[in-house]
Amino acid sequence: MNEERRCKAKSSRTGAPCKRAANLGGRVCNSHGGRAPQVRRKAAERLADLIDPDRALREAARLAYSDVTELFDDKGQMRPMKQWPAELAAAVGAVEVVRRNVDSGDGHQDDVIKIKLWDKSKNLEMLFKYLGLLTERMEIKVEGDIEARLIEGRNRVAKAK
Repeated sequence: MNEERRCKAKSSRTGAPCKRAANLGGRVCNSHGGRAPQVRRKAAERLADLIDPDRALREAARLAYSDVTELFDDKGQMRPMKQWPAELAAAVGAVEVVRRNVDSGDGHQDDVIKIKLWDKSKNLEMLFKYLGLLTERMEIKVEGDIEARLIEGRNRVAKAK
């Protein structure tokens, strides 16, 4: 279990730490006072502080506007990770280094670096929706008299009860 999620209470008899998980956003489990209204209220406040809509919007914008060319220098060589801009480092989902013989027959092993970025198009879509630049529409066509069909459906449900 993650140490941060563990109940902070200790046994009154042995002094051993509780082995249960703390309530979400809380510091203690239900057995050690986690049901109390003031404890639940404080846990809810902690969770609300974690979920900041402005921060989420900034993060989506950072991922949407990431530019992979900043990973390389003027010579086309990849920069060390410590030199990556923070915005671009956040956009990198995974880095995999594989040792392969790229040029067959030369007998020399090369490092092949695979970089996977988070989905840029999904983040742009979320930003467009937030800004009102993209709206989804659903068109539904109903043939026949919709009022009669609703009445039939209500009657079927009433009979089933």
